Amino acid sequence: MRHLYVLLLITLFILSGCKEEQDINKNIVEYEYLSKNEQYSSEINQWLNNAMHSEDESVYSLSSKDGNTYVYAKGHKKAKVTYLYEDTEGKTNRSLKVTLLKGNSNDDVFIKISYDSDLCCDVEILDDTDNENEFYAK
Repeated sequence: MRHLYVLLLITLFILSGCKEEQDINKNIVEYEYLSKNEQYSSEINQWLNNAMHSEDESVYSLSSKDGNTYVYAKGHKKAKVTYLYEDTEGKTNRSLKVTLLKGNSNDDVFIKISYDSDLCCDVEILDDTDNENEFYAK
């Protein structure tokens, strides 16, 4: 009976440690949708104006002096941002992945991404899909 109690305590300790690590990873990267009609710093306003008035339907990214990354995408209706951590044979890779859901030509997305620069990110990945099931899948 005592061994069962000890095993139960060890299991709870391990599970609570794993949950705490997952919660920490959730707070490494945050993002929010922004309005194109607001006023931002001159750097961001100029970049956004150029991106909005560009002829092509592209994805534009700006790493600004304020330590944030901004993404503007024409022809897309939603965005999500994830933090990817990979440890392969002792080599660590920490990536920021932005996935955009394609919409119609009148749609656009403007987001601000904030992250802990001590923990993130070696690489920025910009990806898009027109498959809503794929976009909303975890």
